[in-house]
Amino acid sequence: MKKALILGTLAGQVDAILTLQARDVEVHACGHRRQGPGVEVADEFHLVDITDPEAVQALAQRIGVDLVYSVGSDIAMPTVAQVSDRLGLPHFHSPEVTELLRNKEMMRARLDEAGVSPVAYLFVEPTDPVPPWTVFPAIVKPVDSQGQRGISIVESPEDLPAALRLAKSEAISGNAILEELLVGPEVSAHVIVEDGEVRLILPSDRHVWAGPMVGIPHAHSIPLNSGTIESSDELVLLVEQCVSAIGVVNGPLYFQTIVTSNGPRIVEIASRLDGCHLWRMIKTSTGFDLLDAVLARLLGEPWPDFSAVDTPRPTTLEFFLENPNESVTEQYMESAPHADAEFVEFQLEAGQMPRRTNPTVARLGYQIYSGF
Repeated sequence: MKKALILGTLAGQVDAILTLQARDVEVHACGHRRQGPGVEVADEFHLVDITDPEAVQALAQRIGVDLVYSVGSDIAMPTVAQVSDRLGLPHFHSPEVTELLRNKEMMRARLDEAGVSPVAYLFVEPTDPVPPWTVFPAIVKPVDSQGQRGISIVESPEDLPAALRLAKSEAISGNAILEELLVGPEVSAHVIVEDGEVRLILPSDRHVWAGPMVGIPHAHSIPLNSGTIESSDELVLLVEQCVSAIGVVNGPLYFQTIVTSNGPRIVEIASRLDGCHLWRMIKTSTGFDLLDAVLARLLGEPWPDFSAVDTPRPTTLEFFLENPNESVTEQYMESAPHADAEFVEFQLEAGQMPRRTNPTVARLGYQIYSGF
């Protein structure tokens, strides 16, 4: 029996754990605290910090695992790459590529050098004063955080000091990045690269929550709607240019883009699958199991025949977003899903408080249904 080590135990990792267990793989999981549904779902849980490569490497060696992986976690991917590279385990992206994609400033610089996805930006270190920035509106972000934390939209120079303080406070390194605000509909894309060539692109519309936090998705849908389908060819070209500029050789990537009046522009590129369970929406829509394909490749199987992936039928994945300070009720869990939902998952039980990732909104679970 093969063994796998999954870094993290939140809901996205449960998808990976169950997929591997369905392939008769013994799955171990680790985290810096005993928290999340993956603790009980995994065959064994280990109290090890996923951001500590040396500790994770020691654990992987002690268990004797055949692969180390994580889903939807930017902070886990450098550890995945470093440990897998050191131990000679199968992995997709080098530590260098993984770090470049995790660090927003490094990624912007690389794309700028290649003349790809031009976006005005400025890197701000922890002790730097407020810079003389003139492009407004702008967006201020931590360089190396995740989960939409520490992000602000600023309309004038007077807004910059507070926004930079927030971004730096949420950054692992303390560094922030200022960027021109990209305006337009959002499109995500799962991409598979093999031998340096883009073999598969699965684009989907990303619908942003209308609440006060910036960039929180409330739904995703596939295929692209009439407002974004016209940019499909430009999106494909952009993806190919990014893959070449970054030097990606093999593996999955997750692109977040905004379709501006000047064409699609890169928001982020991740060296992993998404954290929104989009593999399940894609499987419901096309029959193709992206998560299983990625994990199977790490287990030594070839990529499937991508040309056999069915044309997407209209499908939506929608999150249950609610107040993080209130417990979920049985009445809500019964009434919130669509009557025709094909899949519903609440990631907590009635009477429980949501997992608090920010003071504004909590994700209780999600549903998938036909249509938009």
